[in-house]
Amino acid sequence: MTTIPSPSTSAPETTTERAKPFSRGEIAELSQAWRWFLGQPRVGASFARRLPLSLPATKEINQHPLYGGALSRQFWRTNNYRLTRAGRWFLGLTFALGIFGGMSLDIQTYIPFLYACGVWLVCLLALPLAKPRVRLRAIHGSRAAAGTTLPVTLEITQDSVRIPGLDLTVLAHKLPLDIDAEQENGVLIGSLAPGETVRVRAGLICPRRGVFKVKGWRVESDFPFGVTNAYRAFEESQSVTVYPQYRPLTRLEVPTGRRYQPGGITMASSVGESFEYFGNREFREGDNIRDIDWRATARMAGTPILREWREEYFLRVAVILDTYIPVPTSPIIHSMPTLGALIIPQSRRARAVYEQRGNDFERAVSISAAVSDYLAGQEYVVDLFGAGPELFRLQSGRGLATNEQVLDILANTQTTATDTLSTLLPQLAEDLPQLTSVICVFLDWDDSRRAFAESLRSQGAGVKIIVVRASPPALNPAEDPVFEHQVVVIDADAFAAGVESL
Repeated sequence: MTTIPSPSTSAPETTTERAKPFSRGEIAELSQAWRWFLGQPRVGASFARRLPLSLPATKEINQHPLYGGALSRQFWRTNNYRLTRAGRWFLGLTFALGIFGGMSLDIQTYIPFLYACGVWLVCLLALPLAKPRVRLRAIHGSRAAAGTTLPVTLEITQDSVRIPGLDLTVLAHKLPLDIDAEQENGVLIGSLAPGETVRVRAGLICPRRGVFKVKGWRVESDFPFGVTNAYRAFEESQSVTVYPQYRPLTRLEVPTGRRYQPGGITMASSVGESFEYFGNREFREGDNIRDIDWRATARMAGTPILREWREEYFLRVAVILDTYIPVPTSPIIHSMPTLGALIIPQSRRARAVYEQRGNDFERAVSISAAVSDYLAGQEYVVDLFGAGPELFRLQSGRGLATNEQVLDILANTQTTATDTLSTLLPQLAEDLPQLTSVICVFLDWDDSRRAFAESLRSQGAGVKIIVVRASPPALNPAEDPVFEHQVVVIDADAFAAGVESL
């Protein structure tokens, strides 16, 4: 019998504890991980190529967003560090024999199962004895171009004076996700006699620009049966800067604007002097006797003649890189921020546009590197500005800095989700009177960028615009009577064919 409570009887109140919502920082981290999970837009990599579920044993598992728990990471390390490829197959066979042997005693599969267990027991007992007793030293450069392989020389010495090293292999240890080992399975060393030293060559593939940490190397031994690994890790973090790959320019037209910047060579170098020969004149009291032209003095019947010099002047040029790429979002993010940030960070069409803009940005970085490289080799002082949350200022050329410093800045320059060109003008105001030319590398040619260029031109600087964009820009430069000849558009096909002059 069911009893229906009367209206006067109050039902017991139940309190529901609401789950604590994600903080903004947690949502940002999760969103960033899943954007990386779906493939970085700036390189247009597919999911299967960018984030495989099974990583090589050379990678850093802590950076993988799918292995977030301590248990899953420990399982991955055991599977990749302790077991060889043959060992994983043999482990599966051992489980299969154990299952079939436990189902029925008529099929005597428990006998090979016991033999397999004996093999595993011997391998586990041999792990402490087979652990490599070696010393390792890695030698490699600190810089590499994107898309190239950084050569590494590894020097391995058998440290034990009595026990030889057996079945040794050396491979990279805890590589970042953006750096790949040229030999994913390692470089085979073989056996080492006590005190023996060998040198082997390895390589680190650097497909994308950035600043990365190479954490070390690992020496493994699969003695005695080739199913388990005893290893020794040598963790010594070294920084590797991967700068953008670019093709050097053979010609670059730099507008000079309405001013001439007198900057003596002494501004560019504090060691030594370099002056241009201007002519001869008679010696005056107070002149430097080192500048006397003795041949001309002899021709003038003993009247001292002096060589006159003048300082070489050079031009100051600013290179401004556009970093603004609007981040597309799906409507689900606005209605359900936590779920939307995890599941649908971008719609398919918006993500395709974002990937295209990301590729445009990488091309713009390469063009900026080529422009800076050309200017550094000429009589220019280069001020490189990154239009983003950080304002990069660097003067190179004529002894102030080298082009490597420019490449180091470009190696770590990232896109921004907000347009910061308007905020850059006040910061440029103090330098504009000394700038002769400004070269802008834009990702689009629209009203805001035209207004930015017009503001620079109105203050007397020569302006050159380079638009790097696969699709047509928002405004047609050919229809602009002011900047018709100052705007150069580089699309994807032109960049792939190679840009040699601008």
